[in-house]
Amino acid sequence: MTDERPVRRSSKVKVAEFLAAVGEGNLFTKLQLFEGVPGVAQADRRMRDLRELGWKIDNYKTDPHLQPDEYRLTRIGTRIDLGEQPKETPRPRISAARRREAIERAGSACQTCGMAAGEPYPDEDLRAVLSVHIIDATPPVDTELSNLRVECQRCNAGIRGGGTALTTPEEVAERASGLSSREEKRRLYRLMQAGRPERDEVDLIFAEWLRLGRDERVEVMLQLAGALIEDE
Repeated sequence: MTDERPVRRSSKVKVAEFLAAVGEGNLFTKLQLFEGVPGVAQADRRMRDLRELGWKIDNYKTDPHLQPDEYRLTRIGTRIDLGEQPKETPRPRISAARRREAIERAGSACQTCGMAAGEPYPDEDLRAVLSVHIIDATPPVDTELSNLRVECQRCNAGIRGGGTALTTPEEVAERASGLSSREEKRRLYRLMQAGRPERDEVDLIFAEWLRLGRDERVEVMLQLAGALIEDE
């Protein structure tokens, strides 16, 4: 008797199939992505995984003409949805010396939330463990310090304290401009200039600001400078 059970397709293959149908050069939204691959809980993460297979997907951080919920499929890579096998490429390796250099440059603290290595989280019985990961893994992979980021295990998993979703540049700028006192705005601006996080509400906004792209950080900092001028 012939086994006619359907072949199970991975989540990554389903996402690749959806993107191939979108077509190179075309736009799609995050909602369309999730609707296009029903049953795949982390479709956006599987989409990011495709970048290692040569797929180029732009968002508002790489293309300022896009909205925060928009993506553009710039290039189709390995067609795993058609059974094409990815080429064997060596996994990018960050040397131990480079990892130490990145952690030292970050002051032995998470560059997103500011937690120091070994420091206990205030809301759970867990201590921060730092790791160094590559920001842009598109081949050929660059392991220079500018393409490395130090994060604790919670931020590296894509969450902030309490599991809060990551914020947008607009939300960070709005919170920064909405600080109750001029001194808080001045302190936040000094933190942005120094590039080092601390704690309290100002520090939490600063940590979110650090997670933005370079041009977005400059834009938010200039908006805060404008708010300081208005407070004169």
